[in-house]
Amino acid sequence: MIATVTEYPEGRLALQKETPPTGSRRGGLRYGLMDLLVVAACSLTFAVVMGTGKHIASKGPPIGLIAQELGTTPEQFQQAADRFLPRCPRGPPTEAQKRQIAMTLDVSVERLDAVMEKYRPDRLRQQ
Repeated sequence: MIATVTEYPEGRLALQKETPPTGSRRGGLRYGLMDLLVVAACSLTFAVVMGTGKHIASKGPPIGLIAQELGTTPEQFQQAADRFLPRCPRGPPTEAQKRQIAMTLDVSVERLDAVMEKYRPDRLRQQ
């Protein structure tokens, strides 16, 4: 608000208050530093809470446990599996796939079959 003094010809003075028109508002909404910090803290908290809820246990086979029972390293077992087994299996491995993996890992087919059956997911046991 701006105050101005106006002098009339009769010698009297008048104090007039001028208000700026409402349409000349600059900047729209103004946020302070504290407001921005609160928004940032809430966003970070939301991201942390939502991010931790999405960690689901791996759906893949326990490569380390299978390799340990077969007497090989997880890397060797993973390489053999990647080489002879499809990425998205529709069921248990075929006999030919089992023979190839057993030969690569230097174990018997029976031993490989027993260990893989032990760790086979329930959804594949029913098929």
